[in-house]
Amino acid sequence: MVRVNILIAGVGGQGIITMGKMISNAASIEGVKVMVAETHGLAQRGGAVNIHVRLGNVYYPLIPKGGADYIVGLEASEALRNLEYSNEGTVFVINKLSIRPVLPKVKAMNVEEVLSIIKGRKHYLLDAKSLADQAGNSKTMNSVLLGFLYGIGAFRGLIREKSFEESLKSEENRRAFKLGLNEAIKLVTLL
Repeated sequence: MVRVNILIAGVGGQGIITMGKMISNAASIEGVKVMVAETHGLAQRGGAVNIHVRLGNVYYPLIPKGGADYIVGLEASEALRNLEYSNEGTVFVINKLSIRPVLPKVKAMNVEEVLSIIKGRKHYLLDAKSLADQAGNSKTMNSVLLGFLYGIGAFRGLIREKSFEESLKSEENRRAFKLGLNEAIKLVTLL
């Protein structure tokens, strides 16, 4: 049976937990085993939030170190905080967004610095904010990234597009998902 490990990272308020629930709901519609674990600090204050999503033939919720198939960074530098979960085959999906840390005197890494660190690894850079704005709500960046993940094959053999559409609660989220999916299709077609 297929197994997929997705680590979603960002900061409080970006909809990371909601993104995990969207995947979980779609997997439930399909009858696919899913385990989700939330690890977060001061999320309400802009702190780090990580969600481990494991689909298919899995027996515990946390992704083992070096075991992520995908690392999704809703905030670019948060993907780097989770490098220990990556391996040479891990695909990074990075949102083109850098948010200044809430801690005083801590310098934010810009997107270019993040990309220079993961250089040589398979990665995609996506302007999810711009696409979310096109969908009608900037808070749908998580749905944009979810659609993008779907478009690059992260859920192949596990979850159909129809189940994601059913699990997304608002029309804005459905539009955002489609925009992310279309971006992935464009990129994959170019490669």
